[in-house]
Amino acid sequence: MLNLPRIIAHRGESALAPENTIAACELALSNGASWLEVDVNISRDGELFLHHDDTLERCTNGSGYLVQKTRDELRKLDAGSWFSETYAGERPGTLDELVELLATKNGGLNLEVKPTPGWEYPLVDAVSKRVKNDWPQNVPLLISSFSPLALQELRKQLPEAQLGLLVSAIPDDWQNWMQRFQCNTFHCAESFVNQDFCEQANEAGISVLCYTCNDANRAEELLSMGVSSIFSDKPSELARIPG
Repeated sequence: MLNLPRIIAHRGESALAPENTIAACELALSNGASWLEVDVNISRDGELFLHHDDTLERCTNGSGYLVQKTRDELRKLDAGSWFSETYAGERPGTLDELVELLATKNGGLNLEVKPTPGWEYPLVDAVSKRVKNDWPQNVPLLISSFSPLALQELRKQLPEAQLGLLVSAIPDDWQNWMQRFQCNTFHCAESFVNQDFCEQANEAGISVLCYTCNDANRAEELLSMGVSSIFSDKPSELARIPG
């Protein structure tokens, strides 16, 4: 089992830097985060990029679907100006860049596999290949996804991997879902977490991770319920919570 921290930097230090960029990840690590959570998708020619949305408009100066662009096209985009002038010219980051950074910092990674519908297989194939290809031993890895198909294929290709089931609301049959994909951790929206659920999960030996909490009082409440880890856009602030 992974030794997960109480607070995980959600898309890096994304309250202070543009989400899912290397700059946001560097900032989180320099501010003391031991684990990062990022989203990953795939370019048309097979490069793994850190990006949340299917499309490029919200977080870059590009347009259209990420999966329709080549690596070279994506690397020419500005992924920082939308956030602030300070980050103008920040390029979309790649998974290889992030892994190299984490290896130098001994940081852990929750990699959320975020396939554009129809591109589940190419994305999972690429992620699985990267994990098998000289993944640094000092970078612990948890892979999560909302996509049942992605989880199914990840378990086939990476039988020893730590997998997390991602949902918004907690389904009544959540344990069946966990067993179906042989998941190790359960991830849900923080507003759905309650004491009874945490007790059930902890009794079953399952770690509960929740997103996205930026309020210290709420974070303390979640941790007291038995939540294992909280994803936060403000990890350096929540890291000050005593205990």
